[in-house]
Amino acid sequence: MISRQLLKPNVKGTLTQTLVPSLTRPLTKTFSPAILTHGVRFTSSKETTAAAATTPPSNDTKYSETTKKLVYGMARMLGYYSSGSTAIRASHQLYNVCAQQMDLNKDFYVNKCNLPDTFQSWFSVTQLHVWMLMVHLRAHDQGKLYIQEVVNRLFEDSEARIRQHGISQQRMIDSYIKDLVAQFHGGVVAYDEGMCKDDPVLAAALWRNLFAPTSNNATDLAYVVQFIRQELKALESFDGDKLTSGVIEFGQPHASFD
Repeated sequence: MISRQLLKPNVKGTLTQTLVPSLTRPLTKTFSPAILTHGVRFTSSKETTAAAATTPPSNDTKYSETTKKLVYGMARMLGYYSSGSTAIRASHQLYNVCAQQMDLNKDFYVNKCNLPDTFQSWFSVTQLHVWMLMVHLRAHDQGKLYIQEVVNRLFEDSEARIRQHGISQQRMIDSYIKDLVAQFHGGVVAYDEGMCKDDPVLAAALWRNLFAPTSNNATDLAYVVQFIRQELKALESFDGDKLTSGVIEFGQPHASFD
């Protein structure tokens, strides 16, 4: 039986991150974008049956114009092109880009910044990128809907990864997810404050939410602060059409100053 320690909130509303031993081992499996049901799941937009429908056929000469019109018409009638269905489909691609950043930049986060190669580090790095995407999505017409769906993907994936660590009791999984939800809310508030104020405030938020398990120095914090400022500006180049198609990308953090 795995003994469990809750993530305990501090006075700032962020969390001291202590996880059970099974969640501090490196996770080698990658995320499979399967939708999981979960009791602590964020309230999603109305997921119509059309979201699971097959994409309309491509312009193939074997289909007549009449057939294609009928298929596209049926897709519209079923809500395949509705804002909710579009957000659900795009959110998988948007989230996957965020979830890959820990593995793509492991040399920076693990070797340069000395973060442990664990589930908690993956979650903290992924949360940071989801937050940067949220900042950009807030200016979008359907931004609130897209943010909700991306956050849903984060916690569906987190549950899947917890299960991959060999934890199968649903009550224990629900409790872990509840702790991660609290950690996520505290991190978003802290990062928002740092973004709106100055670099020292942002560095303090990173210290509590990303570097808490380590004994890093101020230089590592400065590298990540620089990275965040650069990425928030770079994300402005992704307009509404790219977002609704799930197109987004992040740069690579560097252990140097530009």
